[in-house]
Amino acid sequence: MNTRLVPDRHALTSWLAAGLLLGFLSACASPPGSPGAAAVGYQPQRGQMGKDVMWLPTSPALVRTMLTAAQVSANDLVVDLGAGDGIIPITAAQQFGARSLGIEYNAKLAAYAQQQVERAGVDGRARIVQGDIFQEDFSAATVVTMYLLPELNLQLRPTLLAMKPGTRLVSHAFDMGDWEPDQVLGTERSEE
Repeated sequence: MNTRLVPDRHALTSWLAAGLLLGFLSACASPPGSPGAAAVGYQPQRGQMGKDVMWLPTSPALVRTMLTAAQVSANDLVVDLGAGDGIIPITAAQQFGARSLGIEYNAKLAAYAQQQVERAGVDGRARIVQGDIFQEDFSAATVVTMYLLPELNLQLRPTLLAMKPGTRLVSHAFDMGDWEPDQVLGTERSEE
């Protein structure tokens, strides 16, 4: 693991870039039996297009790495921007005891993810809403996770900079332009 600490020049937020190589995307599928593996009705398709990005599932191991890097605890509200199948909010609630919210633009995928929340038994601590990450208010978050393209990260920067000091941001794979991360984590590609 390669870690780099850089002072936050705006002193508003810290963000962690889980600087994970794009080449390991094929290792990101949720294994059978994990949240998001099966539900009644709708089934998300790897690579399906959404409003701004395509959906690619994140592996449980990577989710744990991201949430651990953000030092998530039961005192946190984790907001996942582009929640997909809901694995990040589910894991934040199940394994870290946090309250969590996933914002997903695709209505069918949001409903599917909410089903996964309920199946995982964390609907009292986690929920998924259908919404636009550029319009939803997530200012109460203490941790924000995202797996978005660099252009979207840059569009979100004013919103993220306006968040309360100490909010932790974790971006999987993509950076925030010239906004230097406090920490960069590298992971090895692994098949799960």
